[in-house]
Amino acid sequence: MRRSFLASNRLPIDERVLRVLLAGALCGLVAVGVAMARTPIAQPDPIVIPPPDFVLEMSSDGRTLAFSGTVDHGLTAALRAALAAHPQIRRVTLDSNGGNIYEARGAVRVLREHRLDTRVDRHCASACALIFVGGHARELAPDARLGFHGYRIATERHFGMVDPDREMQRDLAIYRAQSIDEGFVQRLGALPVNPMWYPDHAALRLAGVTTAPGGLAPTRPTADMH
Repeated sequence: MRRSFLASNRLPIDERVLRVLLAGALCGLVAVGVAMARTPIAQPDPIVIPPPDFVLEMSSDGRTLAFSGTVDHGLTAALRAALAAHPQIRRVTLDSNGGNIYEARGAVRVLREHRLDTRVDRHCASACALIFVGGHARELAPDARLGFHGYRIATERHFGMVDPDREMQRDLAIYRAQSIDEGFVQRLGALPVNPMWYPDHAALRLAGVTTAPGGLAPTRPTADMH
């Protein structure tokens, strides 16, 4: 009777093997978890945003703000901060090959809100030229150059969500709002991306790109642009 009782309480061989395998698997999972917990997780390299590539300098009398470098992210905010700290600023000088057109539009808004004058002593092109036109009175030094180019592309395609023709029309609207001669505006709209167009000072004056003292464009016929 005793031998029969022990035999009846033994587990079938398949169930015993299954339990052993299951216990081994659980131990393995625990070991893997402990090892993973002790292993440092590799962190991705942080995204480093380079600082803006421009400089704003105040004149000794505090009335002129000199901008040089790239029309870069943060320019609009930097202009607003400078004006908040120095409300006596009346003029912004520009020295730039261009840059971000959206920041240029923001800079134009700031110039127009504060009725600030603009001046170029050396070189101002592309997005910088748009900023220049946003000035109330606009002046070029005798040897200064102002450069313009178009946004057009060779094929009928858009770059992601950006339509170059639409972006150009937005900027042309700024030129018109600043009373630039319509013939000059239309010439800008037809320009290629390259080469840069540098109108002479006489054409710029006739088109109202540069102005008479006080911010008033001179009385002029349609500009002869060449």
